[in-house]
Amino acid sequence: MENSNQRVLYLVPSFIVFLMALMVTFRHPWPVGWDIFYHIHLAKVYMLKGLTFFDPVYNAPEGAIINYPPVFHMTLLALAYLFRMNMFDVARIIQPFLACLVALSVTLVASRFYEDKIVGLAAGLILFSGAIAMRLVSPLPENMALIFLPLSIYFYYEFFKEDKLLSSFISGVLMGIVALIHPAATFCLGFAITFITAGIIITELYFKRDVGIIKKALKGYGILIMTAGLIAAVWWAPAFYLKSTGGPGGVSTSLQTSRNLSIMKYPDLLGYLVIVLSLVGLTPSIKRFGLRDRFILLWVISMFLLSKAYYFGVNVITYRVLIYIMIPMSILAAHGLRYTAEIIEIKNKNIACILMAAVLLFAVFQGFSNLSSTEVVDYGAMTSHGRIKIAPPTPSEVELAEWFSQQDKEGTISMSNYFAAGFIMAYTNRPVNPLLYEKPEIPQRNELTKNGIVFLVFDKRLRANGNFTFDASSSFLFYNPSKVDVSSLKYPYLEKVYENSDFVVYRVV
Repeated sequence: MENSNQRVLYLVPSFIVFLMALMVTFRHPWPVGWDIFYHIHLAKVYMLKGLTFFDPVYNAPEGAIINYPPVFHMTLLALAYLFRMNMFDVARIIQPFLACLVALSVTLVASRFYEDKIVGLAAGLILFSGAIAMRLVSPLPENMALIFLPLSIYFYYEFFKEDKLLSSFISGVLMGIVALIHPAATFCLGFAITFITAGIIITELYFKRDVGIIKKALKGYGILIMTAGLIAAVWWAPAFYLKSTGGPGGVSTSLQTSRNLSIMKYPDLLGYLVIVLSLVGLTPSIKRFGLRDRFILLWVISMFLLSKAYYFGVNVITYRVLIYIMIPMSILAAHGLRYTAEIIEIKNKNIACILMAAVLLFAVFQGFSNLSSTEVVDYGAMTSHGRIKIAPPTPSEVELAEWFSQQDKEGTISMSNYFAAGFIMAYTNRPVNPLLYEKPEIPQRNELTKNGIVFLVFDKRLRANGNFTFDASSSFLFYNPSKVDVSSLKYPYLEKVYENSDFVVYRVV
């Protein structure tokens, strides 16, 4: 009976998170975020071309490399085929399942780390109390990878705790799975594992003078990396080979730009609840400084350092790294809450229970509050001319996509809005070319013909004032309405064939 009750406690956070994400899914007709449109597009590329490393639709006619392993996209394909649904609906449906499975993973890992089901319950709920957790509702490969990431780190901890190479092997298998889902998650996991390994070796040598830890750690680390590498090689080996030959396809191995974020904004995104409770949990962790305490602390520190990697010349999107910090901090915060309750329980058990219940209810309230906000689906891109909304698709974008769906499939589209082009590409599977938003001018006929471009699409919302007619910036082509009217362009080789409230389409003749 006790084991049955424990299993129910494990499921409580994931069930609550499922309801949170389900609320978002029912409220909004499109999957959360913009990135999912690119992944739906890739799933369609796999559907038409099979397992390929080359995307012929984006950046036509040259095409582009595919930067993501195929597991997530093949999952979309399989579910769409199984349930006879379009991929946009499939993406919406999996939103609550991905979110609740991440919560379940964190709940299990926290429970195992501290051998306390209450800590697991608290960790799973606290995880969604921060604003950054809104990302966990998006149907993305990264969120699928986050199901396996905490488990991989836990089994690596089990290796050090029990000295069982099987645990290291399992950790490697999980890391290999992550590598077949999302490159950035793989890098974060690999960095955390490496940093933890170095930290455990240094602390063991310093405090226990145990030279044997070096051999033990390197053996476990080696098995983990080799196992993960063999699994990852299924996709990554041919991808790197194609990249080395310079042939079509391959993989991009680095970010082109860095997006920094001030540390002063971390509390707003992570949530003050998780930060305060983590600081509380830090006290007993430092006092004990046992194996599990060092694992959790090193995990947190590694992700914090990674979020500031741009100081060392490494491009990083800091905002996205915060979710990797949130996971170990939620576990540490749950420990801090349990530690506080145990101290109070010595004097008054009822007050301890009330405190625990109040904090967890507040965490749930914060989670529902974050996910009921319109910000959860309001995605935008910052430019020199202000913030441009990129998701969810507007009715005019859907109208444009429907219009293109009814046209002859031949001919490439070039749009003045990169993000709208991504949606059109996912919706219609028509080839797109970035020419229009790359130059601050209307392309010449010979450029259009060379790139096989048949349609030019202008986003009428991209108005801006300044000493320019057109301004190509941040993957948008802005125009000055005082100098040009994009609805009435007078070029002998352009014929206006469609217009709605936000877009105007010209055919190259």
